[in-house]
Amino acid sequence: MFEIVDHRADIGIHVAGETLAELFADAARGMFFVISEQPPEGWPESHIIELEAPETEQLLVDWLSELLYLLEVKKFFAISPEIELIEPTRIKATVGGMRTRGMSLSAEIKAVTHHMLSVDRTLNGYETTIYFDL
Repeated sequence: MFEIVDHRADIGIHVAGETLAELFADAARGMFFVISEQPPEGWPESHIIELEAPETEQLLVDWLSELLYLLEVKKFFAISPEIELIEPTRIKATVGGMRTRGMSLSAEIKAVTHHMLSVDRTLNGYETTIYFDL
């Protein structure tokens, strides 16, 4: 689950998940929902992403930044992230989606920020709020 969070110059999403895998997958879905509420037309494609970081918050920023890079450079719109392995400082995922020639964007995200970022353990799992620089 994710919900949009209004912010003065940026936009954010609040994400909650029972597991870290669910949190990271829903964060990706939330970011791409901000970019375009409707998945674009194109042809199916998938990418394997493996990342390591010194802490969970940095791993989340790196994860979303890598997906943003694939969108900007390869025109790959992520739809179905499948987390195969996740630890607090490591992730491996296969991300299914669409490769497009172009699309109508609701918002152009320039960067994933560290602004007030914290991945918190809760009674129901994990939650975070992530802000994006528009």
